[in-house]
Amino acid sequence: MKYRKEKMSKEFTKHLFDFKGKHTPFHMVVHHFTDSDKGGPHCHPFRFTTHILKGGYTERVYLINQKGDWQYTDVFRGPGTTHVVEAECIHELIHLPHGECWTVMIPEEKIREPRFWRFTLEGAFSRVWNKRKWVKQV
Repeated sequence: MKYRKEKMSKEFTKHLFDFKGKHTPFHMVVHHFTDSDKGGPHCHPFRFTTHILKGGYTERVYLINQKGDWQYTDVFRGPGTTHVVEAECIHELIHLPHGECWTVMIPEEKIREPRFWRFTLEGAFSRVWNKRKWVKQV
């Protein structure tokens, strides 16, 4: 097993465990959040299953229609629950009611590049995580 810790921000730390081997073909990530998501709306490079271990959070989930119009829904994810999140799901953590949250995330295979998102009166805009240019989504 391999382990590494990544401090993503002041509020977010990842603990990565790689169990890939002859008899254990997977890896998992333990997330520790101490505040809401300061990086803003984003999507992931893979589908994943997340298990909320402690604390819970309110997640804002964004939807964009064919015309580029957008809306959002706020959903509470409580401790002891499990959720499947699609790679295309645009979301952000907006509130931690207990001040911190611990989750276990099991990712599937990478299928796309992750993106950051902006939602304005002019529409929805995104950029690839390692690029600067924002592109309007229609």
